[in-house]
Amino acid sequence: EAADVVLVRSNLHDVVVTLHLSRTVFNRIKVNFVWALGYNLFALPFAAGLFYPWTEWRIPPAFAGLMMAFSSVSVVTSSLLLRAYAKPIIDDDGTIDEQGC
Repeated sequence: EAADVVLVRSNLHDVVVTLHLSRTVFNRIKVNFVWALGYNLFALPFAAGLFYPWTEWRIPPAFAGLMMAFSSVSVVTSSLLLRAYAKPIIDDDGTIDEQGC
């Protein structure tokens, strides 16, 4: 059988750290999703030429491609912030003190 989490040491604090890390990762996924959705909802009408009848302004295909690349790079950069993750400090009474990111 396989497990979702394997404890290498016999320290149950690692379970709490694992749950904290998974919550942090899932929150980052939600932030990335909201950012990408908002960015694309804002940029897509410009790229499709929806505002051309009123502004007579078109986006060249190269610029639209650059905007897509910027969207991807910003999501990847946001995900790289997970490298700053710091394990929470677990007190003797079981409370968790957040530190760092």
